[in-house]
Amino acid sequence: MASYPDFICVGAQKAATTWLYSAIRWVPGVFLPPIKELHYFSELYNEDAKRFGPIHRAEQIEQIRKFQSSKKSRTPYEESLLEQLNHLETDSTSDDWYKGIFDFASNNDVCGEICPCYMSMPTRGVRHVMSINPLMKILVLVRDPVDRAWSHMRMHTKTGALDFDLDTVMAGKVQLGAYMKYTDYASSIRKWKSMTGNGNFRAIVYDRIGEEPQSVVDEILDFVGVDRFKPKKSLTKNVFTGDKIHLPIELRAKLFTDLQPQYDFLHDLFPNHVESWVERHKKAMS
Repeated sequence: MASYPDFICVGAQKAATTWLYSAIRWVPGVFLPPIKELHYFSELYNEDAKRFGPIHRAEQIEQIRKFQSSKKSRTPYEESLLEQLNHLETDSTSDDWYKGIFDFASNNDVCGEICPCYMSMPTRGVRHVMSINPLMKILVLVRDPVDRAWSHMRMHTKTGALDFDLDTVMAGKVQLGAYMKYTDYASSIRKWKSMTGNGNFRAIVYDRIGEEPQSVVDEILDFVGVDRFKPKKSLTKNVFTGDKIHLPIELRAKLFTDLQPQYDFLHDLFPNHVESWVERHKKAMS
């Protein structure tokens, strides 16, 4: 019988989900798919992911397969890795396909997935996830709303998906809806939290990863039910650090105003951090 994930980190985008994947990928007792973002549920329920999800999954598969194929010999694990990639590579996804990914785990492994597009899915998508495993544990990494949205915009500027021009943006000629959507912590957290069992939802503030990365890993492993483990790799190494493009004061002010409801919502969860975020933005705008 096919298995299923025991936990999913559903976001947020640009809030260190790649760091998390790297930090717990090799923890004994944890099984994660060989690619970070499967996009299974988001392809079904997020219009934008229907376009980029299959492409992103194929790119991740190809990158790993190319690396493994260059080796003259492979370990049993590496052979299994290629089998997993073969399973992932399909034009027709389904619940059976999704569950089958976790059949590669050992019997006692805690299985997980990390896909930040899931955070903003509509209610029916969240219901679908929870129907796979009603005891699913859901994790969200929360970053300063303005910083998260701006990091997302910088990424799209770098990839060419966004032709950033301040005057054009401020004139309303660039649609910022996608950046607001993936920063809508209030709606997303309420939705996910309401559909998980008692104690099965956890939100962790992004800032702590820079301040106390091992403590964050320990908390997450405790949450998903795996013995604590200190990775050999440094937990302070940046992953996919974006270009340091200055956030124009006009755009900072616009984002800060538009995202004010998010700060209000998050204040109840992380009062000290949110007050620090707000103070920093106000100082930068003064």
